[in-house]
Amino acid sequence: VLVSPPTVLVSASELLVIAFAFITLLGDAWFVLVGLAALYWIGPRYVDDARAVAAVCVGLATLALATVLALKSATAIPRPAMTPVDPSGLPLLLESFVAGEIQSDGFTFPSGHATAATVVYGGLGTLLSVGRKRLRYLLAASLIVLISFSRVVLDVHYVRDIIAGMVLGSVLIAVAIAVGRDGDRFHPDRIFALGGVASVVGLAVAIQGGHTEEVLQAAIGIGTAIGGVVVDGGSFDWAGSERFRERSNAVSRDSDLSRRTLIEAGSVGGEVGERPVVAAGAVQEDLVDTGDVGEVFAS
Repeated sequence: VLVSPPTVLVSASELLVIAFAFITLLGDAWFVLVGLAALYWIGPRYVDDARAVAAVCVGLATLALATVLALKSATAIPRPAMTPVDPSGLPLLLESFVAGEIQSDGFTFPSGHATAATVVYGGLGTLLSVGRKRLRYLLAASLIVLISFSRVVLDVHYVRDIIAGMVLGSVLIAVAIAVGRDGDRFHPDRIFALGGVASVVGLAVAIQGGHTEEVLQAAIGIGTAIGGVVVDGGSFDWAGSERFRERSNAVSRDSDLSRRTLIEAGSVGGEVGERPVVAAGAVQEDLVDTGDVGEVFAS
């Protein structure tokens, strides 16, 4: 009896492209903005500074996309003239999705995905108070590298494009912090205003070069910047947020020390009578520190 070989839906190379298409999705403008909107409205239920950080990162994204737009319109370097796979050979549910992610129209330098991933995920890792700093930085760096590398795998950018995008994103974060920070206060509206200026420059460059699609994108950037200035005209306590993170980390370390002291005191309590007293004093200090953290956050 002849047995037919199993039907292979996708090849190994096609599977690789599909995987990286989903990774590059994390850097798409619509995905980033929808995610930040969710963080702005829903995040405060779980993370205390979510709304302020989301506002800053939306401003960063607006600034980044406007700057990339201006640079792409000015350089007008075509994308790589190749595609990694033929989307028409993929399963129907994946065909249009992959085709959209490997679309090679427009210009290539610098990579918008690499820039956006750097400012948004780098901004979230830098500014959010949730979790440990090292873990946030590691997660942000991993996403930035993966999203940037996906653009090369999908043959829509050259290596130079993603390197330039990551460098540009890092510079924009530094510039935004320098512009937005005023002593102990941080003003997201200043970043939106800076993004509006970059959008106007991009609009002028796009009009001069006759790039219709870039003109539309610049107009959207200007509208977003104006909305950000109007809606996010306030500021938040940068120093208070930093003190909260520092005190939280300090309390965590002291609590670990207190637990170890209690265990040691319990094991040798019969031999050294003063150990439980020392442990109780450490626990009391923890409670005082925790109260200080509450006062910092309340401010």
